[in-house]
Amino acid sequence: MKLNILVVSESLGQPNHKRGIFHFTRELTRSLASEGHQLTLLVETSKRYRKLCRREQRTKLFPTQSRTIGLLALYRFLDEVNVGGPVTFSGTRQKLDWLRRRGSMLLSRDNLFCLLRAIGLRGLGAELIENRTAALEYIPPDLRHLELFRDFQLEPGFFNYQDSSAFFLLPPPRIDARDYDLIVVDTPTRVAVRRRPGAKVICVIHDLLPLTDLKLSDISTRQFLARMRTSLRHADELAFVSHYSMMRFRELLPQFAHLPARVVYPRTRFDAPDVLHLPAPSGPPGRPNFVIIVSNEPRKNVTTVLRAFRNIPQADLVVIGYAGQISRMRDIPGNVRFAGYVDEQEKAALIAEAHGLIMPSLAEGFGIPIIEALAANTPVLCSDIAVFREVAGELADYFDPFAPESIVASVTRVLARQEECRGKIRARRRELSERFGYQTQARDFLGLAAPPERLVAAQ
Repeated sequence: MKLNILVVSESLGQPNHKRGIFHFTRELTRSLASEGHQLTLLVETSKRYRKLCRREQRTKLFPTQSRTIGLLALYRFLDEVNVGGPVTFSGTRQKLDWLRRRGSMLLSRDNLFCLLRAIGLRGLGAELIENRTAALEYIPPDLRHLELFRDFQLEPGFFNYQDSSAFFLLPPPRIDARDYDLIVVDTPTRVAVRRRPGAKVICVIHDLLPLTDLKLSDISTRQFLARMRTSLRHADELAFVSHYSMMRFRELLPQFAHLPARVVYPRTRFDAPDVLHLPAPSGPPGRPNFVIIVSNEPRKNVTTVLRAFRNIPQADLVVIGYAGQISRMRDIPGNVRFAGYVDEQEKAALIAEAHGLIMPSLAEGFGIPIIEALAANTPVLCSDIAVFREVAGELADYFDPFAPESIVASVTRVLARQEECRGKIRARRRELSERFGYQTQARDFLGLAAPPERLVAAQ
């Protein structure tokens, strides 16, 4: 049975830095589309969108029903990804700036529109725009996944209003999803869904770090609590990205045992030709190099790896992603290079050419770079934490994330056992592709492989 699916995704529906959620949802939409399901993406419209549409109407060059300029505006908006900004709040000034921005957004036309709909003073009615990508001359590689959507459902200020409404204790935004069989909410989101009888809402929970990470701000925790409360009230089923995340949910929120749940691992492209056919790293004259993919969060544990590489002069470290103040430290080892944000193709090449990918995190919900490395036959070096054991099993070399000397020993072992490490990954490739390849994600997400289990209270 082919389903008509609405995807509610902040990571796809407006520009942001949430790489793990983005990766999960992008591969899920690829898998759902390959199964023939019809996809619609909920997109927040903005002042810029309305200005371009008004200009189109004033020119009177296009037919009355033409939405070419509107579609162009949406694609440009969704390409404005800010991956260079901080992801945590620290300091009074940053918190005040955040409050000032949220306050101004709350008084904007879009937020007032959302508020009126939330309290029932304005009716619901979905506005759709057909996704005619043939009208666009060029679509950047990082936006190609948008071609999988048949339509965009336009919601003024939706994603901005959900956080403002949570902070100022206002009703959550409401959306009209009566035309859909399934509503996918790809991370806890403060949204009230109006749907027809029989339609289902599945909410994805990646982790509970906003509740358990002591380094995150009170604002982040408050937002997450508001989102989680609303999502649990409207969800029919939950999908977790790992058994570890589901176990943590059981421990912290056992009162939601009545919600059916399943584990749906993030996926990647094991059949990607640009990964499969890249040669293994060569020896001299090139130096061995390792890669680490980071964000500006203390739990990513970047500084411990930097300290370790002071004692690994025979190899280089390439840091991918936004590292914040760490990249401006005075005593960074000379064998460390900060690449910053890179596009997907360059990232895949850097992983495939590396002698190993290092995952030193202190806490994660899954760890997508691990499966990206396995897809490239690149050895993996991991913190010895439960979720990484679940994902990588015996295919990774583990270390104590608090001890630089343990990371040094891990790098030394992997350098000495390159062919052995790669041989183990190649031998398990078929199994890895079945478990982490995007082709099977739709089946697992829709529960076609096995029925969802009921959450039971932790013993």
